[in-house]
Amino acid sequence: MGHTDAPGQDWGERSRRWAGVVSRVHQVDGMEVHYLRAEPSRRPGEPTTHLLLHPMGAGSWSWLDVVAPLATGGRVIVPDLPGAGRTRPADPRDARAENSPEFLEGLCRALDLDRVVVHGHSLGGLAGTLFAARHPTRVSRLVLTSPVLPGSPDPPRFPRAWRLALGAAPTVARVPVRIALRVKGRAWRRWQADPTDPALAERMFRGSVDVTQISPDLLTLLAEEVERVRLPWRVDGMLQAAASAVAALTVKEEAVRAELDRIRAPTLVLWGRHDTVLPRALCEELRQSHPEWTVTEVEGVGHLLPWEAPTTYVELVRDWMTQ
Repeated sequence: MGHTDAPGQDWGERSRRWAGVVSRVHQVDGMEVHYLRAEPSRRPGEPTTHLLLHPMGAGSWSWLDVVAPLATGGRVIVPDLPGAGRTRPADPRDARAENSPEFLEGLCRALDLDRVVVHGHSLGGLAGTLFAARHPTRVSRLVLTSPVLPGSPDPPRFPRAWRLALGAAPTVARVPVRIALRVKGRAWRRWQADPTDPALAERMFRGSVDVTQISPDLLTLLAEEVERVRLPWRVDGMLQAAASAVAALTVKEEAVRAELDRIRAPTLVLWGRHDTVLPRALCEELRQSHPEWTVTEVEGVGHLLPWEAPTTYVELVRDWMTQ
């Protein structure tokens, strides 16, 4: 059964874990942007606004288990980035990470947000770092979870061929990706039917997710969203985002590293020790190239820390912010 995301929906009606989280839609530079919002459950000493950026192929829903606990200390805003969730862009290229800073600046203006604590997960980490670099007065702190960022210099051979391939990839990969999403959807439906299936659990863990640690509410929602992501405009957005991620790690790595060097906001990097999506060496390279950042490895989780251990995530962020 599907679910509705009408503006004003209270997600607490679906799960007590999500009480106080509501959907909103707002115009940002001519684009209808869907986002989740939660107001502080208690009056904080100093007003804090957390801006959460989701991974590629996901949406604002992917942060749901984190929003309510985080809102005890401040307002939480979680947008569906262009090309994802329920934010349909006029141009699929708006989904590319390099275009995120201007989108996020427009969102902050539209919602009358001043300074924000930016949380970026996976590709959302790349979007968040670019935003912090280009709009430093907006970002008071930066929290990156398994971010898609370049480490030590490693320029690709044949950069012209890389650029040509990345330019063509969003078109060429459209059909194979739709097929892969159909297969993924069937896998999640099987998991829902039999969550004790050891073969499926092992397969998902190899993808750096131990599904047994994810809340049943989020798993059910995830299965629904895998079906929804097959919409053509979402597939196009995901492919554009993927191409920009690969470019950031290859042909544009030098430019991205220069952006990282411009960041002045205190930065926390969280890395699941069992992350198999991004190599552990990248975590070490970020630690060495940015000794002013706080880099913390988290035991017992993979690439999806906010899904697998939302309580741990909030505690780590809260402890870091009070230091």
